[in-house]
Amino acid sequence: MGKKILFTFLGLSLSMAAFAQSGTGSSGVQGRADDAFRELNEGKLTLRFVNALTGDYVEGAQVIIGQDRYISDAEGKVVFETDLVNGSLPVTFRKSGFITADFSAEIMVGSIFQNQVSVSPELRPDQIRIVLDWADRPRDLDAHFYKEDGYHISYRHKKTSDDGSVRLDRDDRNGNGPETITINRISNSDNYTYKVHDYSNRDRRRSSDLANRSRATVRVYGDNRLLRTYRIDPNQRGTEWIVFRIENGDFVLVDQVD
Repeated sequence: MGKKILFTFLGLSLSMAAFAQSGTGSSGVQGRADDAFRELNEGKLTLRFVNALTGDYVEGAQVIIGQDRYISDAEGKVVFETDLVNGSLPVTFRKSGFITADFSAEIMVGSIFQNQVSVSPELRPDQIRIVLDWADRPRDLDAHFYKEDGYHISYRHKKTSDDGSVRLDRDDRNGNGPETITINRISNSDNYTYKVHDYSNRDRRRSSDLANRSRATVRVYGDNRLLRTYRIDPNQRGTEWIVFRIENGDFVLVDQVD
């Protein structure tokens, strides 16, 4: 069966390093291993929902996968079966206090491309939240948000802009994410760039880990919905993924690994 071919996509780790150390913590390691073995032995797939600001599992959410309805458990997970081997499954996430998210779970050779979905608490109408999830390796991916001729937000630069318009809410250095940036306001007269840097391989500029191992996924929340989802394309080399730009208030896809 196709579902039993790949099981390493889960990464076997969900440990979190963040400004607030609440998160899923070491309990996630066993959970990720359980997900992998459940897929391998039972042919069942798992989605895990995580709070983009805290890293905590989101319990009690209503999750619709295709025509079936589920409730996420204390580990933020729903377990389901599908005959789909390659393709997309429509998913809807709903929970009070969170933004409703409609997205597609990408199935590749019977496995989910990235089974962790970081969901966003509600935002003000003018706010945008950018969330990065990835697999167990590389351990340390860093999100960078630049304003042209202005600020540079990342863990190793400024965590909050001088004008308070953008902040790094959460940094993760142990794999999986989420790594989260919230933007309080975007100026239509300025240009911005969002990048992901493979800090773990910073001394190996031709490394293929970022594109081929990370399964990095970026979600952009705003206007009370999930606005965009970006997934890294494999078979590239480099340690920097330039994901998108914002020009005159519009998102412009770049999707380039250097």
